[in-house]
Amino acid sequence: MKRILILCTTGLLFVSCGNNNVLTPGIWRAALLTEHSVEIPFNFELELSPADTLMYIITGTDRYKVKDISMVGDSMFINLPLFSAKFALLLENGALNGNFIRSSYTMPVRMVPGDANRFKVTKGDASQAAGRWLISLNTRNGVREIIGEFEEHEEKVTGSFLTPTGDYRFFEGTVNHQNQLMLSSFDGSFVRLFLADINGDRLENLKMYSGSSGLEEGSGIKNPDAALPDAYAVTGLKKGYTSLGFSFPNVDGVPVSLKDERFTNKVVVVQISGSWCPNCLDESRFLMEMYRKYAPKVDMLCLAFERVTDFEEAKKEAMKLATTAGIEYDVLITGHSSSAVQTALPELDNFRSFPTTIIIDKKGEVRQIHSGFSGPGTGIHYRNYVQKFEEFINKLLAEPDVKPNS
Repeated sequence: MKRILILCTTGLLFVSCGNNNVLTPGIWRAALLTEHSVEIPFNFELELSPADTLMYIITGTDRYKVKDISMVGDSMFINLPLFSAKFALLLENGALNGNFIRSSYTMPVRMVPGDANRFKVTKGDASQAAGRWLISLNTRNGVREIIGEFEEHEEKVTGSFLTPTGDYRFFEGTVNHQNQLMLSSFDGSFVRLFLADINGDRLENLKMYSGSSGLEEGSGIKNPDAALPDAYAVTGLKKGYTSLGFSFPNVDGVPVSLKDERFTNKVVVVQISGSWCPNCLDESRFLMEMYRKYAPKVDMLCLAFERVTDFEEAKKEAMKLATTAGIEYDVLITGHSSSAVQTALPELDNFRSFPTTIIIDKKGEVRQIHSGFSGPGTGIHYRNYVQKFEEFINKLLAEPDVKPNS
């Protein structure tokens, strides 16, 4: 018998007349298939109602909200808020099968309702994964080092990987009965699976799968003192500069400069960002927390460097990040691509990563530049960064105001 689709305003409901072909609310398990025939799993929750249909991608404590969901017949289309990522799926016997689509690759995916098990394994001692690990990955250009920071709670391992340009966001997994650590991540940009055998303080047979075809292999060693290069010492100002002289339009087309009267005697945080950058999403959410805490004494600006230079197109992309992160401070459209930061901000020396955060004092002088961002998925690294950020903001706020020229 023919299946019937009922569309209800902005939401959608499904009624089936055969094969139990019903879209089920609640927890689902999804598995993306790599070219190496390896699954990259993740979990999500579906909320169905006549008013709205929502998907929450779940990794640890992070819930990534997706609301651009539509249905045509038995075909379901899910557009993720950022990263130009989407799913094209077919509802078959209550499950969803189809493809995850990026501009550079496509991956088969299967989604099954009612399954909260990210990894289908017999669990072992997950506590042995907790801690800081120095990980060496073999590449064509030699060995690169990253840091794994993991926490364990009730047989679940969560954490992330830190690199000199930012972290890999949220991972979740477990340790199986053969002492293999299994972690996965999915947000539409970071699509990763990490596998390694735990042998005391060593990680062996280590594999990091990424996207459709990426694969890096290596090893690791537990090292509580492992550290990356100082993120405050990567990017600086060129000799002779103490401030930034930019003037870029906000989304309403109004030029904004640090010389504007609104910034007088304020501490200003300038965020170099882009909607295509996963770490920029985490930083934007963090900065919004700080903005709500410190405004109006502290102001913030997001300098959007998109992959298009046309104002309207760049504005459209920048607003995706602003909407997803809930940004309330000004977003400026630089008119420069992500590869042209040095042209847009010629005062900077050795710009290296998105995001980069610049803190400016009441005098309008640059006092601190931080490259990259270690988000909440990195645990103690994130907590330490938040503490340092607030301490520095409070220090600048305690400095005397600038007296007007007499």
